[in-house]
Amino acid sequence: MLNSLPATLRGAAVAALAAAALTACGGPSAPPVDHSTPTHGVAERPPVHDVPVLSGDYSGKLPIAAYSLTPAQSELIQSAEQKLEQKCLARYGISYSFTRQPETHSADRRYGLSSPDEASAYGYHLPPSPRASDPPIPPGMLTVLRGGDDRGRSGKQVTYHGKAVPKGGCRAEAFGRVEGKYARPDISAVAAGIADGSYAESMRQPAVAAAFRTWSRCMAESGGYRYASPMDPLDAPAFAGKRPGAHEIPTAVADVACKRRTRLLPVWFGVEARIQATLIGKRAAALSELRRIHRAQVAQAKAVLGQDL
Repeated sequence: MLNSLPATLRGAAVAALAAAALTACGGPSAPPVDHSTPTHGVAERPPVHDVPVLSGDYSGKLPIAAYSLTPAQSELIQSAEQKLEQKCLARYGISYSFTRQPETHSADRRYGLSSPDEASAYGYHLPPSPRASDPPIPPGMLTVLRGGDDRGRSGKQVTYHGKAVPKGGCRAEAFGRVEGKYARPDISAVAAGIADGSYAESMRQPAVAAAFRTWSRCMAESGGYRYASPMDPLDAPAFAGKRPGAHEIPTAVADVACKRRTRLLPVWFGVEARIQATLIGKRAAALSELRRIHRAQVAQAKAVLGQDL
């Protein structure tokens, strides 16, 4: 849980999570949960606006988001890879239907808590995630799917009933056919670097620092809350329990109200958006290539699913 991170790392963790969402360039689809064991050119620049939103998808409105897969595209790629995984498992006599988990719709937290409704209901905790029940995992499935034993450990050559398993298992085989053949980690790292770097740089800008001070005064006046940064309450030990404590919800409600009163969120967003626009201009060729990679991955996923291109 992010609340348990040290204050010096809290903002970086939020930025890293947001960067992952912004710049996803694909990866093997998530494995089914095994309940029996623990699991752990020239690019077109998007417009930059100081969007006056008080809660919602800030990460999705930042300029770098234009260079990430859309949720629909990510879903398409996952569906294609799961279809290939099922076909691969079938070669070993294993049948499994992957479960689509319900989506959790919560307000973006790149700039801390932003939703009045979530603040009043959950404090700084994330809303509960609904989860569909996974079908029982057949014996040997994880060995074949992951290319290792049921705990994901792999040796030099894994076999199942005497038949060699692909390196990395059916999961790696499916990923290689849809995403891996086009993957360019170095190109993906450019977008991730922009998403991370712009966040860190934004916090050093005078306009954001001034907004923090105004928000901090508002918090003090609203109930004697003493925080220098809107990211600080997320690391408060009193708010790190399994459920919101007695003082957490009032603090969270005041936090969001002060963000609204001081316009901290649109100010911070506007500053970071301008930083990103500059960084995007400097890496236009790489980002144009990233878009081409995404188009190729989506086209390959459609081909696997038998959809019209």
